[in-house]
Amino acid sequence: MIMDKRGFTLSVSRQNMAKNKNINNKAEQINLLTGFTLIELIVALGVFSVAIFMSTSTFLNLQNAERKVQNEVNLQDNLRFGLEMMAKEIRTGRDYHCGFSAGVGPLDCPAGDSSLTFQTTQLQSVIYRQIDSRIQKSTDGGASFQPLTSGDVLIEDLAFIVSGAASGDSLQPRILISIKASVQTKGTKKELSLQTLVSQRKLAP
Repeated sequence: MIMDKRGFTLSVSRQNMAKNKNINNKAEQINLLTGFTLIELIVALGVFSVAIFMSTSTFLNLQNAERKVQNEVNLQDNLRFGLEMMAKEIRTGRDYHCGFSAGVGPLDCPAGDSSLTFQTTQLQSVIYRQIDSRIQKSTDGGASFQPLTSGDVLIEDLAFIVSGAASGDSLQPRILISIKASVQTKGTKKELSLQTLVSQRKLAP
């Protein structure tokens, strides 16, 4: 140990420097342990909330767009299926007339009707009609009906226009089928109209 005045002064200075260094180190450790300030937390939460809101909105928009496309595809598939099924049986049938009565003979229907009755090659009395906003079919003369279209698809109009059905007019029987339908998606209405003309396969005498 240096006992002179100068050495004592140097020793005290070195001790003070060591103490100050320890104090600074402790202060730095305290600052590291304090974490985020309140303002930093508020800003971070705000940014996070905005990001979540934008992501949720994008997801919901994509989900609604996908549901809309699926409903439109369902609408097209229902109408095409109904038209193809009716056209296939009508083409090979006979004794066409409008209405539900299976006992009425062939009769033209120039004004159109929402139902059509005819005989198949197996002598079944088939009826197609619009009821409860759906296309329905009967194979027992109207005793029972089965739906051809989905309940999600709203059939707004179904019309059968028959010409050339009456015997002795030398005209080929033809049936014009017209369908108008729609589907609802989140308050948006999508409409679709289809028509097809069916001629009897059997040639008129």
